[in-house]
Amino acid sequence: MNIKTLLVHVDTSPAAPDRIRLALGLAQAADAHLVGSALTGISRFVTPAMTAAGDTRLAERCADLRRDASLALQRFDALVRADGLASSEARLVDDDVDGGMAVQARYCDLVIVGQSGGGAAAPDQRDDLPEYLLLTCARPVLVVPRAGHPGPLGGPALVAWDGSVEATRAVTGALPLLRAAAATTVVGFGECGASSKDGDPCAHLAAWLGRHGVAARAGHPPSGGDVGEALLSTAADMGAGLLVMGGYGHARYRELLLGGVTATVLRAMTLPVLLAH
Repeated sequence: MNIKTLLVHVDTSPAAPDRIRLALGLAQAADAHLVGSALTGISRFVTPAMTAAGDTRLAERCADLRRDASLALQRFDALVRADGLASSEARLVDDDVDGGMAVQARYCDLVIVGQSGGGAAAPDQRDDLPEYLLLTCARPVLVVPRAGHPGPLGGPALVAWDGSVEATRAVTGALPLLRAAAATTVVGFGECGASSKDGDPCAHLAAWLGRHGVAARAGHPPSGGDVGEALLSTAADMGAGLLVMGGYGHARYRELLLGGVTATVLRAMTLPVLLAH
């Protein structure tokens, strides 16, 4: 798969410029079209006539939300101009952030959003946009950490492999990014954390990646303790600039009750993470 259309969530949060710059770097490398989408948080079911006929406070609030979205897109346009990207568009969308992004994602190859939490601005005050898109948009989701200044995704990459459908989709969606990585290490956990009579699952995946132009090798699985924390520690030790993993590899009810690898990584991540469900 090649990346031809990127969708990045644009808002007025302090972390948005770094997210946009990362998206610009990916778009330049792939010669792709970049869509910057700022959503007002005003439901698409609230029509202008309803706003005009309602309380003046509602009209004022809608105007404020549209103004904030417009300001966010102005910042996006300025960064695009400075970067010189050949193909881009800025979209102001009257819709909830989660639903609006999910619909637009269907016409893109990769969705780029910010990490939840940290007081980031969100018109509808959602704090689970990455999780929502992971479960609903049917596209790989690249989550950019709110802290730090992630640079181009050309350094080492870490693939977390558990043999699940989710992990398979994540690795497939990440192929263009992994080809650009300096090196890729595959580490296994769960049933893929050790060799079996069929060989080493991580070595099998590394060989498959190699046939797709990815410089990959099998690494040692995270040892003991919480898997999510071990993955982030492994990524930090190797200086990884990207973590690729499946999202919600366990049954969803178990994930809600017990937390899980995905929840841990999304909460404590300090590097970009690409997920798929």
